[in-house]
Amino acid sequence: MKIHYYMLSYRFEALVASHLEPEAFGLYMAVGTQKNTRGNVLFFEIDPDLHSDYFHLEDINERCTPHKDGSPKRSKYISVYRVMEHLNLSAFGKLYLTTADGRVIHLEASEYDVSNNSSGPNLYQELCPVSPLVLSALSPDAFAKFMTDPCNPVSVPRIFFADLLLDRDDSGRLAGYLPYSDPMHIVDCINELKHSRKQTKTVSRSPHIHSFYRTLRRGFFLGDQSGIKYYPFPERRHLEVEYAKWWRSASESLVS
Repeated sequence: MKIHYYMLSYRFEALVASHLEPEAFGLYMAVGTQKNTRGNVLFFEIDPDLHSDYFHLEDINERCTPHKDGSPKRSKYISVYRVMEHLNLSAFGKLYLTTADGRVIHLEASEYDVSNNSSGPNLYQELCPVSPLVLSALSPDAFAKFMTDPCNPVSVPRIFFADLLLDRDDSGRLAGYLPYSDPMHIVDCINELKHSRKQTKTVSRSPHIHSFYRTLRRGFFLGDQSGIKYYPFPERRHLEVEYAKWWRSASESLVS
């Protein structure tokens, strides 16, 4: 059986080998194992020809074997620590988004058009290897550079994050349809960031965003000092037509 490599990148990071195709793997991780706490699953498909001096892959064919009854090995964990930084940026393929009930869609990486940059502030949900919710005056590409700059007092080798909606009404409040638990705190943080010289402002160190997929704006970003990969999130009309079942599941779910 063919071995696939997947990198889990939501709440924790892990490199996993599996005989399952991506959609089946997403379903299994969401609802097919009691080890998973109920919620969304995000994972990357990693280059199947992966070679590494860091990960122990030399005997993966012996460790990831079908069960005695011939059924596929659903997951064989290779590493659960400092995974993202030890994979080449070029090894990251499609990004799969799985809902709490196991529905899966995938996003393709595309060139990021800097003309999409707004004047800010931007709301970013960091996903891996750290997970605060932050506001930033920086565009996504600049934010990735800033967060991975070793000259900063605090930095990470590489970062994966999502760009979230910050729609506001005429009074300056966040739009009522956004499912953030403390919208006034976010507005306070926006005002504080505008009147400071800081590049970023932490909104929450341990955020819990209900209906996470409903809050996505431009999509997901994976970057470091060498470059950035952009995974655009579909427009609302495409979600409602082409991915209707997935979108309905993502919209109705109250878990993150």
